[in-house]
Amino acid sequence: MKMKTKTLATLVVTGLMTASLCASAYAKQGKSLFEQAGTEAKQGWKDFKPAPDEMDTRFGKLEFPGGYPTEKTVQDVYDELDLQRATQLYLDMYPALSMRGMMIGTVRDYGAKNSSYISVTADRLDSRAMWLTGNTESIYAMIVFDLKVDGPTVFEAPEGLMGPVDDANFLFAFDIGPTGMDKGKGGKYLILPPGYEGDVPDGYFVFKSPTYRLFSFVRANAAVVGTGEKAMEFFRKNAKVYPLKAGPQKGTFTNVTGVPINTLVPEDASAFEWMHDIINYEPAEAFGKEKLGRLASIGIIKGKPFNPDARMKKIMEQAAKEGVAMSRVIAFNSRHENAKVYPGREWESPYITNNSTFYQGDYINLEARSTFHFTADGITPAMAAQMPEGLGSRYQTTYKDKDGKFFDGNKTYKLNVPDKVPVKLFWSVTVYDTYTRAVVQTQPYPSISSQQTPAPVVNKDGSIDIYFSVKQPKGVAKQNWVEVIPNQGFFVYMRYYGPLNAFNNKTWIPNNVELVK
Repeated sequence: MKMKTKTLATLVVTGLMTASLCASAYAKQGKSLFEQAGTEAKQGWKDFKPAPDEMDTRFGKLEFPGGYPTEKTVQDVYDELDLQRATQLYLDMYPALSMRGMMIGTVRDYGAKNSSYISVTADRLDSRAMWLTGNTESIYAMIVFDLKVDGPTVFEAPEGLMGPVDDANFLFAFDIGPTGMDKGKGGKYLILPPGYEGDVPDGYFVFKSPTYRLFSFVRANAAVVGTGEKAMEFFRKNAKVYPLKAGPQKGTFTNVTGVPINTLVPEDASAFEWMHDIINYEPAEAFGKEKLGRLASIGIIKGKPFNPDARMKKIMEQAAKEGVAMSRVIAFNSRHENAKVYPGREWESPYITNNSTFYQGDYINLEARSTFHFTADGITPAMAAQMPEGLGSRYQTTYKDKDGKFFDGNKTYKLNVPDKVPVKLFWSVTVYDTYTRAVVQTQPYPSISSQQTPAPVVNKDGSIDIYFSVKQPKGVAKQNWVEVIPNQGFFVYMRYYGPLNAFNNKTWIPNNVELVK
């Protein structure tokens, strides 16, 4: 009993000391240095306490006899410093790496030869396409812009399209459609390259790009434009991309449904080769001296060859792995207080800060940015912030069942979708692979939506039960089941297109996914 009393007393004293220190620190906030220094005791040379000559660290024992490092300490410290910088760069450059992955995949795997090539998933995006959390219910049109090649470029967008154009750093450029400058009526967009000083003709929605490369994957609703050849005809007749100097010209349109593509960021040392390509092609101003300085510290310098030695290759290989490990933890087990959308529910928003800049107050929330870019593509305010009723789209994801346990592909789960999902257009539920964050490759379209044929079976109360398992559960209709991969995890996205007020004000709330026991 005395031991418990003593322990409790120690905790109380420690708590009071901590509170006192915090109160002192808060009291100094906003005060000038003259005011702060006036409250402190005077100090002299004896008051400075240097770090010890010997330090135990997670990367070994460091020794500084007389203050100077030993040869072993020098090597150990530089190895750790380079590893830390490379790992942080893997996280910080991930948005730009992901953008490069989408662009190089579209060129290499879809065969785009220039900006006038438009790759269309006319029969919807299927599971052979490795896009981060791609939507299997929409018709996508992918376009790679290169303003260094084409100069000012025109994108003639018809009514009926919606979606973003993002720059090489995966920063939002502008929207096409109802949330864009054309307000859903279509129009001509003129994209100007960095530093452009020429004439700007009238009659265009103009955007001055900070980077040469940009990417767009605008969407069309299959219920509106159709699928297959009908969708291709819609794009051939209505969409154009061409250099301003060349004038309108015939584009090349390809149906890429069923075409394998890999847009994912490398999870090894080759990611650092990508970083070198990115900063070499774009203007230095697109990155800033601080980031370029960090890149230069590990040998990635704009305008110079990138030739890492065996030591740095090994460090970069490890840095990529550690960066992936950190990203998996950040994305799948967020520690952000606002990660959960609803009390008592496991549903999270890919945009934790509810904006597409990841701004939180006067800073960028780095973990919110990592959560999004590790798991998703497409930066636009239309998916991040609440829009007027019936506009935009909102996405929510869940990695855990109602008991807070990660989904296990060897088990069976059920999602009960309540009646009257509040959307103007449609809703969908899609399943993704935890390793690739792309759709699970168990069936061509591993999703269920309110516009599918045949429609999912509806319960008597108007709700819909959706099952996730390796084998189709007995008594469950095929159109209510999504097959998952055994011996690994998966996660679920629910998308709301044209969310209505009941969604926006949270009077309609989705249920948790439950384990079927």
